[in-house]
Amino acid sequence: MGADEEDRFRRIFRRLHAGHARCAGDEWLMRPCVQADGRPAVRPIAWSRRNGPWRRVEILWVGAAPGTAGGKGRGGLGAHGTRIPFGGDLAGANLDALFGSIGVTRNDTFITATLNQLPAAGGGEPTPAEVAAPVGDYASSLHVLRDTLVAAGPRLVVALGNVALRALLAAAKLEGDAPPPGGVRLLPASRVERAGLRRGEAQRWPAAEPPSPDLGRRWCEAWGDDPLPALLWITHPSAQNMSPHARVETVFHTRMLDARDALRRAGRAVLGREPPAGARAPDPATGIYARPEWRGLVGPRHALLDRLWREKGV
Repeated sequence: MGADEEDRFRRIFRRLHAGHARCAGDEWLMRPCVQADGRPAVRPIAWSRRNGPWRRVEILWVGAAPGTAGGKGRGGLGAHGTRIPFGGDLAGANLDALFGSIGVTRNDTFITATLNQLPAAGGGEPTPAEVAAPVGDYASSLHVLRDTLVAAGPRLVVALGNVALRALLAAAKLEGDAPPPGGVRLLPASRVERAGLRRGEAQRWPAAEPPSPDLGRRWCEAWGDDPLPALLWITHPSAQNMSPHARVETVFHTRMLDARDALRRAGRAVLGREPPAGARAPDPATGIYARPEWRGLVGPRHALLDRLWREKGV
């Protein structure tokens, strides 16, 4: 890993947490974010080394917003409590099962979101105003997403749901660090459809929605002549879409199978990665898996839900 790779992530981290007094020296976010006056941040930012390694990765995962584990920002689980994205809730356990189905762990892939804070509603998808609002030293959350894309340098981006896909395409069109004249907006769903992107199919970056020259320059400065990543759009692994509690004949089960199979096809076609044979490997004992919040809260919850998936043959 080169120093430049880590520094790209460090710059994002410090800009995102610019208003948080002690975060600059706490890149693992071992303590919750606090404001400059010492009070706890009302909406802490879930973007740190807990999201994945600060180096180039093969796959970047983009969600909508941090999960709540049902707590609406009040419980100990969810990213608001553990600073772990997709941690402690059903969506996180589903995502971990999908990781295992293609032989990756959180230690070798990076997870980010359209909005890296709990939405003001206490969960769900962020509003357009929340996505467009400044965050830390950034003009908007889409600017954060653009810089994360460049820092991660992936060969494949997995968009978890249509909000993530629309945000990713819009983020790549940004010019510079200031808000665009018309304001920051997600790409309309109608343009995603016209661009030919289809759920469950890994495709090259669509020619109908090219990135800005600024994004192209940033990418080339970081990764030379390497092409932009392929895109895979799959259903968001939330409790509303897929669940290990559901019967195998329901859509809540088949959506999980569809997402798993799409990932395996993309792994073969884009990364040359064959899915592991047999049962999913156990979690490693390093990186995020060594953090106390994972060992005491997130890990046991995910292991329980993973056992339910295994019992259903997933």
